Formats: sequence, C-alpha cells, structure tokens
Amino acid sequence: MNGSRRTAVAVLLALAAGASLYPLRPQSPSGPVIGLKYRSLGPGEAVVATLENGRGVLRAVFHFRGQDYALDNSGSSAEALVFIGLDLALPPGTYPLSVTVERTGGLREELHKDIVVEAREFPSTKLWVKPDFAVPPKAVEERIAREAELVAAVYARISPHWLGRGDFALPHDGKAFPNFGQRRIYNNKPRSTHGGVDIAAPMGSPIRAANSGRVVLASDLYLSGRTVIIDHGLGVFSSYGHMSKVLVKRGEDVRKGDVIGKAGSTGRSTGPHLHWAVRIRDARIDPFSLLRLGLD
Repeated sequence: MNGSRRTAVAVLLALAAGASLYPLRPQSPSGPVIGLKYRSLGPGEAVVATLENGRGVLRAVFHFRGQDYALDNSGSSAEALVFIGLDLALPPGTYPLSVTVERTGGLREELHKDIVVEAREFPSTKLWVKPDFAVPPKAVEERIAREAELVAAVYARISPHWLGRGDFALPHDGKAFPNFGQRRIYNNKPRSTHGGVDIAAPMGSPIRAANSGRVVLASDLYLSGRTVIIDHGLGVFSSYGHMSKVLVKRGEDVRKGDVIGKAGSTGRSTGPHLHWAVRIRDARIDPFSLLRLGLD
C-alpha cells in the first residue's frame, strides 16, 4: 500500500467464535474493528462480518473465493454487515480472505487473513419413498429441472440491503434432527445431499419466518412440496418445505415470527415435518449456524 494513502489509524481484523469480538492487534485499540463472527469454521457454516468503531469508514469490500461482499457503512449502522457462506461441500484447507477498507478522503487500506476451514463429517441414511420420488419418470424429471432453474433464479437475485431484524429464530419448536449434509439413499439408490435440517412438526402446526424479509417464492414444488423462500437481503435466504398449506404470497413482506404456512408432508417426504434450509448466495448453510450470532 502506498504510504501517502495509509489511513491515520490502523484497521484491526478480529476473529471470534460466537458473538464476541477480540482484536488481533490490541496495540491499536482506537481504530475501526472488522469482526468475523461464526459458530465454527467448517463446511456449511455462516460467517458474519461486522464493523465496530467505524467512524470515517465508508465501506469495506471482502474478497473470498472469487466473490466480493460489500459492507456498506454510509447509511444505517444496521446495514454495516455482510454474510459469507462456507458451502457444505467446501473441502478443508486454508482460504485467503482480503478486505479493502475505504475511508473518507479516498483513503484505503488492505487487510489479509487466512480462513482455515476444518474437516466436518456428515451422516448418511437410507430412506424409502414412493418409486416416482426415488427414480422420477422422464416427464417429472423435466418438471424438476424447470423448478431447479426457477429456484436458482430466485437465489441469484441479491437484495443490496439487510431486511432481517436481529438474530435468526427457530421456525418451529419441534425436535430438530442433526441431518444437515446427510448423504441420502432413496430405495437403495444414492441421491442428493440433504442441504437443510428436518424439524419434527405435527400436521397443520404453524411454521414461522426465521427472520424478517420478503417472500420471493411460494409454490408447490415436486421434491420439496409446498415451499416458501424468504429473502433476508445481502444474499441470505431461508427456505421452508413440505408444508401442507402456504399462507403467504410472493412479494409479501414478513416479520420474524410471522406464520407463513402449516406443517405437512408434501413432496418427497416420509411424514409430517419441516425442511428448513438456508442459502448464502450459492452456499448451502446449516441453519443452526445463524442462531445466536449477536445480530441483535
């Protein structure tokens, strides 16, 4: 970095598990602190970047695995955060993270930190479903492909502002099964990896929005049944599948805790439950990694 462009006070990069922050270079305690909050660093985990003591900082752009994530500090402090997803298929290893901090007056500073992703073991299971769900007929395969394109288009549209309010909450208080990333074998035929978690939910019980946002899909899909996807902004989406009834419409704004549907067993399902999934851009994320990250 050119010396004439150096900021007056160094920016600190902090890493923390859970909701607390600690500076890596405490000798410069008065400068802005970019904090990375996370439950752990492994496949399927969410990383939240926040800005502390950010006076004079316009924005910080994070560069990670070929994508840019912009933390905007020019307006409401509620938007001074970004979400980075570590996909469930991400191999363990060391991944460079760089941050460009832009301050008033055109000053910039570059920060660099290696993110060490640890290995994570995922379970596997055998399930028995109707034959057409294990090996869909050709006509159904075409429908599945069309619906996959629709869902991909929904996830590709990233809202630039944070729509959520505080921490994420459970959409149902039933027993949650630790089956995120589960390798599934339907009728003795290997199929897709489970990209969410299943929560036991009696038929017809209310399903609630895990956070505030905007409904971007409310449809009956072949595999996930009656499904709602909520856009929380900044590339964060939550999905709720297998419902018996959908109670919201596409384009509708919802608040955290609003009832969006009723539990069911539609689509490829072996009984009443909720399939709850989270995406951060193109990364499949364990929904439980977003709970209690101190977003309040």
